[in-house]
Amino acid sequence: MTSASTERDHEAGGRRLVTQVSSLSALVGAHPDAIEKIYRAAPACDPEDLGDAPRGRFLAIAPVSSVHLAMRPFLRALATDALPWRGKTFDHGGNSGTNVIFGKHAYRFHAEVGPSVIDERPALVLTYDEPAYKNPWPLTKVRDELRTIGQGIAIGPAFMMGGSPTLLVWWGLESSS
Repeated sequence: MTSASTERDHEAGGRRLVTQVSSLSALVGAHPDAIEKIYRAAPACDPEDLGDAPRGRFLAIAPVSSVHLAMRPFLRALATDALPWRGKTFDHGGNSGTNVIFGKHAYRFHAEVGPSVIDERPALVLTYDEPAYKNPWPLTKVRDELRTIGQGIAIGPAFMMGGSPTLLVWWGLESSS
């Protein structure tokens, strides 16, 4: 897999900061603020770039960022095959898909490019509230977003929507090819 590069202006001094990401594994356990900076600099994800069965990983748990170092071992354990969620598949055309849990397809989502909750720039937005999908609550209140950070690698936040969106986790998908 090729190395992914994300450029961003460094806040102090106007220099360019380049972050090299060769795989999602490199981001597992990264601080949520670092993941957000990479996300903000990236373009909206095209599901076709992820292939047929992109592998998923949880990267960071947002509500515990203040105790990030203590939570890092737990998060790294979640990023292994011990977690039932394996990733997502997209239907041809990329406007819908399903989660893969224990190798089975479950919990359909609708996908379309829309403004991110983070910065209002375009992101691939995944929602689970289509009545025909018959997803259970609270999943119908979840909103996932994805942006491409390199060839076959996309990351994004997952929110619980309601009065005011609550950032739950940072997660990503990586092409299996």
